[in-house]
Amino acid sequence: MGNCNCCRGSNKSVQPVIGEYVCYCNKVTEKDIVNAIDNGCNTVKEVIEMTGAMKNSNCAVNNPKGRCCYPDIVEVFNKYKK
Repeated sequence: MGNCNCCRGSNKSVQPVIGEYVCYCNKVTEKDIVNAIDNGCNTVKEVIEMTGAMKNSNCAVNNPKGRCCYPDIVEVFNKYKK
């Protein structure tokens, strides 16, 4: 999960809901994640590295869901990665 401190210590299982952004802190959209997959990313870690998602995150403030975006990134990745 890389640089995201907001993911640590949270065992809550929350159903991801994709809004305007998947990662609000860095304004990463679903389309950005799809483009990363189309450009050769084969893992969630690679998608995060290519898109810049979860860097310098402050999800509790920036994400309307008040939680880490990692589950949403995984949800989008699984939706499009075949």
